[in-house]
Amino acid sequence: MRRRIRLGICIVSAAAMLCIPCLCAAAEPVITIQTTLPWLGSMARFIVGSTINIQQVASWTDAGALKTPRRIPRNIPTIALDPADAAAFGFDIKSDDVRLLYENLPVAGAGRDLIPYDPSILPFLSQRMLIVLSQLSPDNYSFYQRRLAEFQSRLESTLEVGRSLIGDVRILDLTGAISPWIKAATDGAVRPPDDLWRAWSGSTRTPELAMAIDEAKKRDWWVLHDAWTPPPIRSRTASAPKSMTIAPPPADYEFFTHLHDIYLEIWTSSARR
Repeated sequence: MRRRIRLGICIVSAAAMLCIPCLCAAAEPVITIQTTLPWLGSMARFIVGSTINIQQVASWTDAGALKTPRRIPRNIPTIALDPADAAAFGFDIKSDDVRLLYENLPVAGAGRDLIPYDPSILPFLSQRMLIVLSQLSPDNYSFYQRRLAEFQSRLESTLEVGRSLIGDVRILDLTGAISPWIKAATDGAVRPPDDLWRAWSGSTRTPELAMAIDEAKKRDWWVLHDAWTPPPIRSRTASAPKSMTIAPPPADYEFFTHLHDIYLEIWTSSARR
């Protein structure tokens, strides 16, 4: 009996010793990285899952402006869109901690607000994100590849849902950022030419803006804004009978939930009228 007890103790002890490396491996801390822009953080979180802790330097205010803390961490890996983006947050692009998705992105000014809502650009951005994330965590490359494929699949499926929800909704599109996402789902969205948009944004050619609003009223169209619509335009159009504003997403938002909710909000509002 004693021999059996001693044998049992030995077996249990050996099993415990075998488990020690596993417990140690499980206890290894997950690395932390940060992104400059909130939508870069949301995209990165989708790809990495729980393998990396993703933080973001900035978040959006209700007015669509970027809000940053007084002190931005400088000693952890940071992903920025390009040199201009990194410089805007005070990062040294020569630092080993700074990783750029693009060395030269030929998009400036307000055009940068459109990037996270442009389905023609997002697949390329997600591929660049995969490359950078794999450099930071090479052991998870295969997992990130699968998540990239899932990202592109989700993008297509979300667009299909959008087409089924708002494909027949007529819209005067006065959004400042989400316009490419709206255009991808419906042919019923009308947007002013760029020169007219710039004039309205600068509070000039306002009679033509009033005419556009009157025409939308006559045709029973929705007038769509977002948080990035310039104030001179919103101040003159927000009182339209069928006016709708899309708010920016909250901090740490889920990428495709936000994109889906844009279509859902438009569909829900249009279905009520």
